[in-house]
Amino acid sequence: MAEFRISGIWLDSGGVITHYAIHTRKKNSKGDGYIIGLAEKYTKQAAVDLLLKQGNIAKTYLWNYSKRIWEAGAEVQVTSGKPLFLKSNPDSTERDNLLHLINYGYIFK
Repeated sequence: MAEFRISGIWLDSGGVITHYAIHTRKKNSKGDGYIIGLAEKYTKQAAVDLLLKQGNIAKTYLWNYSKRIWEAGAEVQVTSGKPLFLKSNPDSTERDNLLHLINYGYIFK
């Protein structure tokens, strides 16, 4: 079982998500808090496979400008379709929507 945070996406020319920026969240060495790892670029399929593993969970990861910290947002789940894809909680706010996360395509390859 592992926890992850998704802070951003990469889009193709049609505006479809192709990759996700995924961070691993784990207990610190003292066991009294958590460490969020640096983002790793996952293909859409690799991200789906990651969350299909028993017990793995993910949430969006949002920058809180007023507090100057990253915060967990909406839960992200694998949704039925052909092919399978990731989706945040449909009842969550717009800022929690995966398409509203940082488009890392403007920053990284």
